[in-house]
Amino acid sequence: MKQYNTLYYLLFVLLIMGAFASMAQNSYGLLILGVVAITFALLFLIQFLESLRKKDPGNIYLPVELGCLFVFSSIFGLRIFYIHFKYVEFVFAFMALVLVVLYCRKAFIYFRAMAPKNKFLSISILAFYGSIILFLLSMIFLSISPLATKYLGALAFILLIFFITANFFKKDILVDGENLTPFRMVGRMRDNSLLIISLFFLFSLYSILTITRILPKIYSDEFPQAYFNLVDSAELRKESASGGHYKYEDFKEKYDQFLRLNGIK
Repeated sequence: MKQYNTLYYLLFVLLIMGAFASMAQNSYGLLILGVVAITFALLFLIQFLESLRKKDPGNIYLPVELGCLFVFSSIFGLRIFYIHFKYVEFVFAFMALVLVVLYCRKAFIYFRAMAPKNKFLSISILAFYGSIILFLLSMIFLSISPLATKYLGALAFILLIFFITANFFKKDILVDGENLTPFRMVGRMRDNSLLIISLFFLFSLYSILTITRILPKIYSDEFPQAYFNLVDSAELRKESASGGHYKYEDFKEKYDQFLRLNGIK
C-alpha cells in the first residue's frame, strides 16, 4: 500500500486546507473536505479490490479492514454533502465494531510477540492500537451516550500522546539485533492503522481547539445553524422521529420551500 502514500500526504494537506478555509467562513472549504472524503473512499475501494485479486493468505483480514474504511469514508463524504439515508448510524456503528474486533486481534498478536523481547516496545504498541480501539468505540457510542463518547475519546487521546512521547524517550530499542522505535514498528504493520491514527489525531486536536475556542468551528452557509443543531440532536438521539420524520427533515423542507417562493438560489 506504500504506492499510495504520496496521495495520502496530498489528501492530508487538502484536509487541513479545507478545514481552515471553512473556519475562515469560505463556502468552498466544505467542498474540499467532501472531495477529500470521497477520494479517501475511492482509494480504499481500489486497495480493497486489489487485496481480493492478490488473495494473500498471510493477510486475509486486510480486505475486511479496507472494506470497512471504504464505507466509513463514504458515509463521511455523504454527511458533508448533507446526504442521509435510513439506518446510516447502524451501518456506521457496525463497521466501527468490525474494526474494533480486527484491531483487538492485532493488538493481542503484536503484544504477545513483542512482550518477551522488549516490554517497553510491546506496551507502546498496545497503547497505539488501544488508542485506535477507543476512538472507534467513542464513535459507536456517539448516538447512544455522548458522555461516554467524550470519556472514551479523551482516554484514546491520552494513549496516543503516550505512544508519541514513547518515541522520544526510547529512540533506539535493540530487538533481534536491530534498532527499533515504536514508530518504526508501527510503520511495518501490514494495515492502515498509521493512517487511521493520523486522522484521529487531527480530529482530536481540532475538537480540543474548538472546545477551548482557540479555533472556530467549521462553517457552512448551505443551511442556517439551527438546521445543524437539529441534525446533531437527531444523531445523538436527543429527539425521536415524529410521524416518520425528524425535525431537521421538516426544517429543511420548509427552508427549501421558502427559498423557492422567494426566488433565492
